[in-house]
Amino acid sequence: MTSPVPAWVVHRPVLVPAAQSACLGRDVELRTMRTMLAKAAAGRSAIVTMTGELGVGKSVLLEATAELARTMGFAVAVGHGARLETHLDGGVIRQLADDLDGEGVDLRPDRVSSLEAFYRLVRQAAEKRPVLIIVDDIHVTDIWSMRSMAYIRRRIIDQPVLILLGSTTGHPPAREVSLQELTGCSAETVVLGGLDIHGVTDLLRANISAPVHADLAAACLEVTGGNAYLLQSMFGALRLHFGDEIGAVTPAEVRDLASADIGEQLRVRLRPLPGCVELVRAVAVLGDEATVDVVAAMSGVDYAQALRGIDALVRLRILCNSHTVSFQHPFVRNSVLRDLPVATRAADHARAARLLADADASDVEVAGHLLEARGIRVPWGLDVLRRAAREAAHHRRLELARDLLERALDEPLTPDERLAVQLELVHAEFLGDPGKGMARLREALAHADDVRSAVGQAVTMLLRSCTAHEARLALSIGLQVQSRLSSQEKDEFWELRAMCYLAAAGNDLGLALRASLFTDDLESEQPDDPRLRQLHSVIMSLGHALRGDSALEAVKHADEALAGERADVFMQPFVFTLSTCFLVDAPELSDKFRRMISSTEEPHDFHLRKGTAVSLAHGMDFLASGELIRAKTFLKWQMRLFEELDAVRDCPMAILCAARLTEVLVDLGRADEARDLLARSGFAGELPELFQHNLVLYSRGKLKLATDDPAGALADLLECGRRLEASAVDSPAVIPWRALAVRAHLAQGQREPAAVLAKEDHEMARQWGTPRALGTALLSVGLSADDEDAATRALLKATEFLSESTAKLTLAEAFFELGAQLRRRGQPERAIPHLRRAVEISAKCEAQPLIRLAGDELRACEPVTAEGTVHGLTKQETRVAGMAAQGLTNRQIAEALFLTRRTVELHLSGAYRKLGIAGRADLAEALGSHSGHE
Repeated sequence: MTSPVPAWVVHRPVLVPAAQSACLGRDVELRTMRTMLAKAAAGRSAIVTMTGELGVGKSVLLEATAELARTMGFAVAVGHGARLETHLDGGVIRQLADDLDGEGVDLRPDRVSSLEAFYRLVRQAAEKRPVLIIVDDIHVTDIWSMRSMAYIRRRIIDQPVLILLGSTTGHPPAREVSLQELTGCSAETVVLGGLDIHGVTDLLRANISAPVHADLAAACLEVTGGNAYLLQSMFGALRLHFGDEIGAVTPAEVRDLASADIGEQLRVRLRPLPGCVELVRAVAVLGDEATVDVVAAMSGVDYAQALRGIDALVRLRILCNSHTVSFQHPFVRNSVLRDLPVATRAADHARAARLLADADASDVEVAGHLLEARGIRVPWGLDVLRRAAREAAHHRRLELARDLLERALDEPLTPDERLAVQLELVHAEFLGDPGKGMARLREALAHADDVRSAVGQAVTMLLRSCTAHEARLALSIGLQVQSRLSSQEKDEFWELRAMCYLAAAGNDLGLALRASLFTDDLESEQPDDPRLRQLHSVIMSLGHALRGDSALEAVKHADEALAGERADVFMQPFVFTLSTCFLVDAPELSDKFRRMISSTEEPHDFHLRKGTAVSLAHGMDFLASGELIRAKTFLKWQMRLFEELDAVRDCPMAILCAARLTEVLVDLGRADEARDLLARSGFAGELPELFQHNLVLYSRGKLKLATDDPAGALADLLECGRRLEASAVDSPAVIPWRALAVRAHLAQGQREPAAVLAKEDHEMARQWGTPRALGTALLSVGLSADDEDAATRALLKATEFLSESTAKLTLAEAFFELGAQLRRRGQPERAIPHLRRAVEISAKCEAQPLIRLAGDELRACEPVTAEGTVHGLTKQETRVAGMAAQGLTNRQIAEALFLTRRTVELHLSGAYRKLGIAGRADLAEALGSHSGHE
């Protein structure tokens, strides 16, 4: 039965305790406590547990609740558990008894009378006024005090008593007595989380005199989770490091704050838990790369023990409860690291780097630890630091790149290695400030004693040059090293000039023109070194291809280049100077080219991965031969990789991939996908005047032509031609832009300029001399000719040349145009075989737009067989039967009419039945006879 509410409780005013000002951000919890106190005062006893992580503010809230209870007329008894007093039986009960005026009461442990004495003491106090009993840190309270609390719990249910127990989340209780055993199932729980942004802001304002901006409060919340104790420590660190400048502190500076005191306290607090100190230290050093196995290895703790330790640390909310092993609060991690001596921390980072490298972690992850391991020799980490610096430079994290390279210079290096690192440091400096970069370059080369070593490093830089900006730096390095070579170092001089030429030829107009000025010298000088003679063959093949003067010579030199060992030049963007192998109708040469570049070695270009070059080569070869689906497979896979690397706008190989994939998608009839690719890659608008963007202009023009925008297509194609001519590259072997421009002119009714372009194209193709180029040019001539007979002869000749090439799709187009012209001239019987070939070849290529066009022309050539005849063929049966009579297979008919093969078979069966014939062999005669009857 509930006791009546004393009158003094009803009428006593509730005061706001001054101590609550220290309990900022806990308004909700304080209201909850006030409600619980009011219920207890009304005679409804309760037991409440208040839990939260270490430092979250339980003790402060318990103190505020005690003061609130006193203002409400409660008798308040407070006891504190202590880790060092768990063996002192009855210690907490004696604290409570003193607050309840229990002086002289016999509370000796292990006596039943003592339990009863404590119960009577509480009951007597409750008869006078409501009682609040608080035990803070109940998890480290001695066992006898716990037993005493358990004893009174069931005996005060009809008394105005509120028992409030504070416990740290996840902390193992003394002597393995669980909190639930003590409180029973009826206990209510208040779980304290961290302060929210408003609480953090209020606490900041109460602790620092400077204005508190939102970013500062958000950063403090981010790194502490709103943990009150951590926040107070952070405020101390802020005052210590920034003094009166706290108001100007940035979020990044807040994220770097630490308190060695927190680290020390945590170390001491965790010492009783086996292995936890070592685990926390390992997780702190490893940071984001911490996994259970690496943490166990790093800490030196047995794996099973490590799992138990991590479990305990998660329950204590020191570590996150997630698949990765990380701190709940970054400020704690920083503080653990701050607590470590500098030399010890450096050694730990060196060990972490080795463990992560052995676990195949990324270069950036490993290098991050090497950067912190200053003063520790790690010769094996040199290559890791250099690769990580290249990645950082690519992502324009230039300060990090410079730091990594400066760290690499701390290692014992050979002269070659030191010069290599210095030049990479030049690159990182140059990307941020070209003037400083060039000054550092001059300094590095001035201290290079071995000029041959300098040549090797300059060549490496040229091999790595990718973007136009990087190419300019690489060229500067090459030219400065050249100036130091003597007349006796002829091969080295030639190699540097050759590599400068390759780097410049594929870049902007100015560099390309500079490169073309010494092409003749490079071609005329024959190096002595066999490796350089192979490079000489590359230059020769490239020169013939760019000039378009002789496919035979280009093929001969390409064959010579591919006859030697695999050279570094075959792994770079300008490896595709030999992509003419795909366009000279020499399958054996293109196979040899792919084998040459299918190396498992890492390419020099940061944007490339193992196999990138060979995958692109496969895609381009399949595109050139009209195998569109296979081309799409290779190119689309590489495109995804380039997009993941964020390289599409910069890397020449990525731009090449995007352009060629666009062509494939257009030929497959996937115009929307092609348009999305160009837009996603940033190629829908104005393009820089770099050589690789000519390919984009060409593919974009092809897309516009296929989507009924001939004016836009012509603008792109003419711009492509202008740029090529300006860079002294005007060859049908490189980009056949004229052939598409002829069609764009014709689509706008501009036959005369189309004919002029077609004639130019034909003249260049005759000089180049491959069946592909000649067939493509004659196709343009046939389309633009005024004279029908001349047009027919040109188209027929185009099919003959293209039949000798691997350009299947262009051959299908030539057959289609020839058949369409014959049909328009009233010669359907002559048109049918050509159109049939067009459907057959385009179906093999899976070029849906051309299949549809050729199918329409074939249907226009069908014999007239109307519905309602004596045989009763439907229009679709007539179409299917007519195409079958012309020799097309069921698959080809299905492709042309966009039907399934089963539907074609059903239509043919119906036609056989109605025409009264046995099968396909009788179709032509039956349809002809039927047409005659009509």
